[in-house]
Amino acid sequence: MTKQTGKPLVIVTDGNGRGSKLNAEQFEVDFGGGRRLLFLFPNAGWADLEVEAVAATDKSAPTISVQPCASNVIFLRVEMPNDLPAESGDAPLEAEPILNLFVQKAVEGADRDNTPKKHHVRRWAQAALLHNVEVTVRMVGEAEGRALNKNYRGKDYATNVLTFTYGGNKGEKKGQGRGESVIGDLVLCVPVVAREASEQGKALDAHFAHLVVHGMLHLQGFGHKKKADAEVMEAREREILNTLGYADPYVV
Repeated sequence: MTKQTGKPLVIVTDGNGRGSKLNAEQFEVDFGGGRRLLFLFPNAGWADLEVEAVAATDKSAPTISVQPCASNVIFLRVEMPNDLPAESGDAPLEAEPILNLFVQKAVEGADRDNTPKKHHVRRWAQAALLHNVEVTVRMVGEAEGRALNKNYRGKDYATNVLTFTYGGNKGEKKGQGRGESVIGDLVLCVPVVAREASEQGKALDAHFAHLVVHGMLHLQGFGHKKKADAEVMEAREREILNTLGYADPYVV
């Protein structure tokens, strides 16, 4: 958004990339069921923004939490309390797992042009979320990818994705149970991903989506060293990618 005649210029873009512009002091997003997000632009500065979550009744007032994704990107999570108390004997509702995501782009030039948007990375990672996860997704060039693969796996070449897990539910299998947050990194080597997508005749975003989902599952305890484990992991990948609108990644 930019200033124009004292008011910010809001550009709204649809799924086909068509945009419309309007000068606004506030706008709202209606999710139905009385749930709305209000965006208000104070006059104090060009980048000031106030966000309010509104529900159907005061008793169901939502709570907004903010998670940083990068130095210039934040993610808003809106949580709705239950409107009615659970009746005696009802099992308590299990809370949805929380994704705390940071995206780093350590690439320039053509490699940077090939990196996916940060909100796309979040969408793909969220789709594969089974636990509370705190993860940094780092996009790197061939030199850094090769160095990491050599230092940590003893293989002197750059690979498409590396997963590093530092704590949490690493030992739990197949995503059972949540407990404390899983903490880790996913490293995606952009030139390798782009080269593979071209060689396999895949859309670049589809290949990135698969590797993010693949890495997220590794982070949460899935593996593919044994044939049976690989079959389970690949089936889950197909299922997740299908929900995202992508074809079977193992059919080339």
